Amino acid sequence: MPVHAYEANTFVWGAGCIDELSTRLDEVGATHVLVVCGEHVGANDDLFEAVERALGDHSTTRFTGARSDVPLETVMEGVRVKRDCRADVLVSVGGGSASDTAKAIATFDAEEGRSMDEMKAQTTDDGEAYVPALPAEKAAVFAIATTLSAAEVSNAFGVTDLERGEKGVLVDEKVRPVASFYDPELTATTPPSIIASTGMNALDHAVEILYSDPRGENPFYQATAARAIELLMAHLSDAVADPDDQTALEGAQVGAALSALGLIGGICINHGINHALCARHPVSHGDGNSILLPHGIAFNMPAVPERVRRIAAAMDIDTEGRDDQWVVRRVIESVRDLQTEIDVPYRLRDVDVDRDDFDELAAVAATDSAMASNPRPVTEADIRDVLDAAW
Repeated sequence: MPVHAYEANTFVWGAGCIDELSTRLDEVGATHVLVVCGEHVGANDDLFEAVERALGDHSTTRFTGARSDVPLETVMEGVRVKRDCRADVLVSVGGGSASDTAKAIATFDAEEGRSMDEMKAQTTDDGEAYVPALPAEKAAVFAIATTLSAAEVSNAFGVTDLERGEKGVLVDEKVRPVASFYDPELTATTPPSIIASTGMNALDHAVEILYSDPRGENPFYQATAARAIELLMAHLSDAVADPDDQTALEGAQVGAALSALGLIGGICINHGINHALCARHPVSHGDGNSILLPHGIAFNMPAVPERVRRIAAAMDIDTEGRDDQWVVRRVIESVRDLQTEIDVPYRLRDVDVDRDDFDELAAVAATDSAMASNPRPVTEADIRDVLDAAW
């Protein structure tokens, strides 16, 4: 008997919506807030003037150590800061790195003494997903999103062990943000190149959810993922071209938020490869997923052609009377056209990825938890073929 459990998100969006933050903090009894962001966001005076106003009278400490791919050492430094200031609530400001860092700080602080290997999700030798329990109570997390990463929607986050070149994904419902805020006036302060990269990441979320095994036949996630694709295809290019276009920014932000509903159990081969790729090479998460997106679609088309046709429909492609190969070509062409419009990389060679690492990278990616959701079994050889095609 099919069952759908709604994901416990509160979304607040629109110009000026950030002013709701203080009220939401009062509702959870916040006494001291740790604001988590990266150094560039932390130095953005226009942005933080609005954030500080929204925090109201709440006592705060600012941690500006969030970094791309959430290094484990950064997380542990954040844990130390949280304990020193006795924060009971975390508010991330920025994109996926800030959001995931806040979730990770809350988790590693509460699950004291447990290693990342003990806590990360994995794919077993039988191809099944294994998600360890993380029972400790966590500090409440809120998110102010200024990119399109959509990390703030999910109850999952990634942490990278730089010494080993591995990225783990942890899942805990208790660190899903209590509320996520999408204010286009704040997002307008984000460089267009970051909007472009994170927007492609959001598009990848929605595409993977629509063809994934656990989510692809769920009508609720079909609806949210398809609407995410529609909004991103309609608004992302304009949002990148003109940061002052609040309609485009808001449309893209809502599309990005919708793209992350169903993310757990919805990400597939692209994310599985990209976790290892970004841990081992200087590639942003958004650029990596953007580059891999067409190749994941092509790889899965033989297994789930009807699901790929749903992706085509969401991109406003008329597939009536067309064969599967025509459909997959048109979907990939639509992705390529968008990549060209917003000027994001579409080959691994363009982001300085070394082909000599492909064998080891494939070995690491093959055990990533995302592979358990892929509609077609994935081997190391398959991953190597995808990497070669993307290079």
